[in-house]
Amino acid sequence: MAKLEGLNQRGDRWYLRIIIPGDLQAAYGGKARLNLALKTSDRREALRVGHALRAEWLAAFDTRRHTLNPQPLPSVTPELAQTLAARVRHRVLAGDDAIRADAGLLAALAGAVRPPPSRLLIPVAADAPEPQGTHDPLQGATPEELKALAGLHGVVEGRAAVNLASRNLRSVLPMVKEAALALGLTFDETAPGAPEALLACLKAYREATREVTQRDAGEVVDTPPAPTVATANTGKPRTLRDVFERWKTSGEKTRSTDSIQAMDRALRQFESHHPALPLASVTRDMGDQYRAWLLANCGTPKTARDRLNYLKTLLKYAAQVLEWIPRHPWLGLNLKAPTTRKRRPWKDAELQALFGAPVFTRYELPKSKQAGRDAAYWVPLLGLYTGARPGELCRLRVEDVAPVEGIDCIAVTDEGEDQRVKTDAGRRFIPVHSELVRLGFLDYVAAMKAAGHAILWPHLKTRPEREGDYFTRWFRELRLSVGLADGLPDFYCFRHSVRPLMRRARVSESTMDKITGHETAGSTGTVVYDHWLLEELRDAVEAIRYPVLALPVVSPHGTRGAP
Repeated sequence: MAKLEGLNQRGDRWYLRIIIPGDLQAAYGGKARLNLALKTSDRREALRVGHALRAEWLAAFDTRRHTLNPQPLPSVTPELAQTLAARVRHRVLAGDDAIRADAGLLAALAGAVRPPPSRLLIPVAADAPEPQGTHDPLQGATPEELKALAGLHGVVEGRAAVNLASRNLRSVLPMVKEAALALGLTFDETAPGAPEALLACLKAYREATREVTQRDAGEVVDTPPAPTVATANTGKPRTLRDVFERWKTSGEKTRSTDSIQAMDRALRQFESHHPALPLASVTRDMGDQYRAWLLANCGTPKTARDRLNYLKTLLKYAAQVLEWIPRHPWLGLNLKAPTTRKRRPWKDAELQALFGAPVFTRYELPKSKQAGRDAAYWVPLLGLYTGARPGELCRLRVEDVAPVEGIDCIAVTDEGEDQRVKTDAGRRFIPVHSELVRLGFLDYVAAMKAAGHAILWPHLKTRPEREGDYFTRWFRELRLSVGLADGLPDFYCFRHSVRPLMRRARVSESTMDKITGHETAGSTGTVVYDHWLLEELRDAVEAIRYPVLALPVVSPHGTRGAP
């Protein structure tokens, strides 16, 4: 058993030393420590009892500290109201438990010594009279004692029923204030939500008194545990912003910076309509109205759909993971967003216009950091002959281009510190196309290696988690500079160009998926590359041909070395 702090022995008996925190010593008569008898000479038993006793005292210190420094309640939330009501019910039933276990008080009741009804709810065993004669603690109450107890319970229940029928909220106010104080809160009956909380507590009190009379009839009614300070709301109602703070730091996977920022933008937009809205007040009707507003005011249906979905994600997280609300109020509230930019393959004339730019015909590298000097030449060509995503190409390392089983390949992997793949199928080898070899790509890789570079594009500016973002912005400027319209085709359209070319060469769908990094139906996410499969992939890559292009060899790295 774990070591117990404060365990000590006097003679053959074991004790537990409890240190009273300095800020609480005045509440304990100025004492700095207590040495509590564990009433055993067996060390194992002392450890067992001592651990439980120490935990009780530490919890008592926490409760006392909250009681001595209560927080004011600006409002009483529905959640806090239910917590207070639960504490009221617990107090009534726990008080009844204490009375039934108090032989002296039961004897006094049977002897017509009738304490006030409040004694049935707040047992004070210390001043109860001692039982007369011999009493068997295992025998329980006598019929006379039980009859007297049931009579008083009937009176208390009757008063509770009258108070509930008349909505006498003040009758339960002292009990509610005490329950709040135990949670470290100051209950103000004039605060917003206080009347509703008092009514919930009055109902709980009425129900508890009825349950006590059921016990008198022999029914089984267990005493529930009292809600702790940790389970109570501090008076500040939880909001979607609170959910967001939990969502962005927890979950099965690390949230990307972009997803956190996008979620924050959607939430801030919602908060501009509903500032500091309590989470419990988010209704389905509100969601339907906000959905209509998004559709009318966002630039595109896709933006409206995304903003709505971000908020639905938070509500789902609050309901299903945090259990801060009983259900997801916006479940099923959807927005359809038709695709406005359906990507397509590049047309021959568009390819000729793009690759007729000086960067490809004369190796005139742009000065923009977003272009990344040599990346401006090689990354579009790699996209043209591999169909790889721009982010995958922009984060390539020098070591990612190397022979595998005698075939020069590009490894798309997440093994590097800043590397990642979109899906499991994204991890793959792509044989280097012979046209890239002709244009000097392997020479460029060798030059970067000889210069001691670890990154294939050392001058390329990238964003964490979205390495291709800056480059695709520059690529848009390149398209516009050669007379191509804004929009489509974009860099991702290279992915739509390579598949039809491979399909015409009768390459299987699964092989095309292995090259482009798409999930194959029925795939387990594990891809094994053997010698035969790499040869198959090389043949499939070589089927990517663009007869309309006749690119000159302009890369200097094969003859002049690294810059």
